[in-house]
Amino acid sequence: MNIRYIQSTGSQEVPPPYYFPGVTVNGFVWEAQMDRVAAYCDRFFNLGANANERGFVYKPAPAWPYAMLLFMQYPVMISTAQQSIRPELEYSERGYVAQTEVFVAFPVVRYGVTPTKFALDTTLEWALPFIVVGNAMSAVCGREMIGLEKLLAEIDMGGGDFPSSFKACVRLAGWPRPNAPQQEEPFLEVETGPTLPTYRGQPAASSVWSLFQSREAGWGFDEMANAAKAINQLTVGLAPSEMRTVSLKQIRDARDPGRALYQALVTCLSRYSNVSKFVFYNENDVRITFSAQPCFRPILELFHTPPTVSAAGIGHAIKPKAAFQFMADINFGEMRTIHTFPSSRGKDLAPVRATSDLTAPWARPWLGLFRGGRG
Repeated sequence: MNIRYIQSTGSQEVPPPYYFPGVTVNGFVWEAQMDRVAAYCDRFFNLGANANERGFVYKPAPAWPYAMLLFMQYPVMISTAQQSIRPELEYSERGYVAQTEVFVAFPVVRYGVTPTKFALDTTLEWALPFIVVGNAMSAVCGREMIGLEKLLAEIDMGGGDFPSSFKACVRLAGWPRPNAPQQEEPFLEVETGPTLPTYRGQPAASSVWSLFQSREAGWGFDEMANAAKAINQLTVGLAPSEMRTVSLKQIRDARDPGRALYQALVTCLSRYSNVSKFVFYNENDVRITFSAQPCFRPILELFHTPPTVSAAGIGHAIKPKAAFQFMADINFGEMRTIHTFPSSRGKDLAPVRATSDLTAPWARPWLGLFRGGRG
């Protein structure tokens, strides 16, 4: 039975797809702690005890052991959804909003557990263990529709102390000490020097910027992309032109909030186009500092294990391997539920059965060959 979602006309939810023109992106890449990536996969994606029954397993991407920290400035966010809030008002006619967003992302690989599933279902996706936004509507939509654990935060970002530099601060609700009232506390601070080339000196010869200045290396990247027809995933750890994210969407049990009535994996696709003004920062001029406040440690440990002991007032610093800025238009959509986990809803209620739609996007045209046309 097809059940229509009932939405209040006073709700702030706006379903995809969305169009974000003229987005400014500041990105930072560092070496990921692969044990943290594996732990995140097991906790949020590899639910249930039996991988064979589940049909898949998520693991870190061994070919690219890095994490990305992205600061996004959206001057215009437009809904292109065709649905209507009520007959006389479509979502796209509500107008637009602007926002800032910050998230950490690392690539994960979903492997099928049988030979056929390995061939058809194995694919690369991106996990977002940390994401904050400065707009309440975006936080609501991300949580309710996709399952992203979006937090509402105070996000300040803009120019730094040097020409063409970048500076940002993210403040989250926290507790500076036990039994203290909740207040906004700095969680993340980033500051760069000017973009390259700069009077402040050149980066190391092993830096990503130095690599891209090599004409031979540039030709090599072009040839690899053309040969593999894989330009959408040829990121060299920087800016993918496509980012398909995966997240766990859940509904709590009202009687027992520690139980889930519904759990499913949801993916969605962000396509970057009209990329321009791509510049690098000298990674030696970049300072990334996470708060040492004990109340924030559980958030940080989702993607990075900080030192056990930190001096009072001293944050935890991460050294990037690359830092860059660019502008792009982003189309966000293709949201789909790829797997629903089985669950018991309690006495006198029918259980939720496991369902899957795991075929990798690139393999869908081959379904007729391998599965007799089944979607």
